[in-house]
Amino acid sequence: MSRSVQDWRGMSERLGRGLLVSGSACEGELRHADDVPQVLALVKHENLGDVILLCESASATAVVPLLAKVKGIVCRSGGPTSHLAIVSREFGLPAVIGAEIDGGNELEGRRVRLGDDGEITAA
Repeated sequence: MSRSVQDWRGMSERLGRGLLVSGSACEGELRHADDVPQVLALVKHENLGDVILLCESASATAVVPLLAKVKGIVCRSGGPTSHLAIVSREFGLPAVIGAEIDGGNELEGRRVRLGDDGEITAA
């Protein structure tokens, strides 16, 4: 039995999953932010308020100046007591930590949704 077009609406491609340590569901444009040059480039982003940062290290202190302006964080490492988890809670920022997320550079600029359950999907 085949599904109708309506049955597929609302279904999104699953990109990964992690632990939601702060905030709630949100949607935005995924941008890498692992070092000072990437952070400086993002400071100039015309719509920084729509950006969800993608970081490799949960101790990435270079991103702290962006946290008051971005929509959320996805980090591939860390746990509930890691630096980014603690700081994101202080900012009330949605943060998925310890994320296992498929892809590398092709994720740059992609619209994603962070779910209340830590699920990361294409938006």
